Amino acid sequence: MTELDIRNAIISNISRMSNWASSTFISEMFIDDFTRRADLVVASNNKLIAFEIKSDRDKLDRLDGQLKSYTRFFEQVTVVCAERHLAGIEANSISDVGIWTIGKDGFIRKVRKAKNLEQHSMHSWLSFLPVDELRELLRTHGIKFARNRDGLMAAADEIPLKAIRKYVLAYLQRRKERIQERIGKKGQGQLDTPPSIEEYLKTLSHQPITAI
Repeated sequence: MTELDIRNAIISNISRMSNWASSTFISEMFIDDFTRRADLVVASNNKLIAFEIKSDRDKLDRLDGQLKSYTRFFEQVTVVCAERHLAGIEANSISDVGIWTIGKDGFIRKVRKAKNLEQHSMHSWLSFLPVDELRELLRTHGIKFARNRDGLMAAADEIPLKAIRKYVLAYLQRRKERIQERIGKKGQGQLDTPPSIEEYLKTLSHQPITAI
């Protein structure tokens, strides 16, 4: 199965779960100073989850670094892999990371359940927000702010982490529509080919994050 086939199988599997029925699925999401791109992110009102896909065509040499990044930014992380990769992933991934396998027929087997990761830092949560959303977050809390991103991030120190997390989850649930609107894409309910990094950066209206 290709990565796209596996991604669609994950979405189909999750969509059948009643508590995830209204979730938003984000394909290939840049994180960690744009050094990593999660294959699939699922955002709901109460959880932010990343899935890393390893198809038959993939290698595992980058997996360790990918998982180290994902566990800093997401509340659950799961690797979904072709069956031939199972032994290598079990041997080289931390126990907090979930593992699913997928057969050539598309059947998903849940080998290890993902654990809830420890509370992430304020800066990890804020890194998901573009500048205009940072401004809106601060405005909502009645906080004066500077014009540049560093000043906005510093001003957000006054906001409780719980409130920042809630705002970010809400933003991610409407993020796809925002990007489609900004770059002129049409259609809904499909996982489109992601924009290039140049197009993506334009939608964020700021320079790449320099520190988290």
